[in-house]
Amino acid sequence: MTKHIAFIDVETTGMSAETSEVIELGIMLGEFDTNRIVRVADEYCEFQEPFYSIPSTITNITGITDRMVRGKSLDMDRILSILDRADGIVAHNASFDRGFVSRLLPETGDMDWYCSVRQIKWKDYGFENGKLQQLLRAHQINVQQAHRALDDAKNLAVLLNNSHLRLGKDATYISYLLDKSPLKKPSKSRL
Repeated sequence: MTKHIAFIDVETTGMSAETSEVIELGIMLGEFDTNRIVRVADEYCEFQEPFYSIPSTITNITGITDRMVRGKSLDMDRILSILDRADGIVAHNASFDRGFVSRLLPETGDMDWYCSVRQIKWKDYGFENGKLQQLLRAHQINVQQAHRALDDAKNLAVLLNNSHLRLGKDATYISYLLDKSPLKKPSKSRL
């Protein structure tokens, strides 16, 4: 049965979805058939200018500068048109990405989210930890650019298309992940 899975990543001005802003959002919509992503159905990536200047620590990590984001904004309609076709959303550390995305697009709060950090026990498969860049290196996946939204989303999809002996015959990380229950929906805050 064919499904569509949205791999999403955000680059932000800081770690808190309450006080920081999204400066880049990337989505890759992958077509999932049987046990793997078989093709890219759609993708989107854009910068967004924050209210305050991007901290130098963030620029050092991402390479994103104030000049790059000046005058840029996310196309919320385009993002929603991709997410509306998705049967689920996968992020590497979904609690982080989901916090930012749901502030921008509250509609995503009711969607099925999966976390490739918390829901895949990477140490059980012999990996030191669940850090994306380390997992990509361990799986010999060539990374053109790290800590950029669309690149990280695409690299995550490539990583999850891999299999491991402990998963079982013909199983991939993505099939294993999608067999899990989605993350619980965040509780609505009370006024």
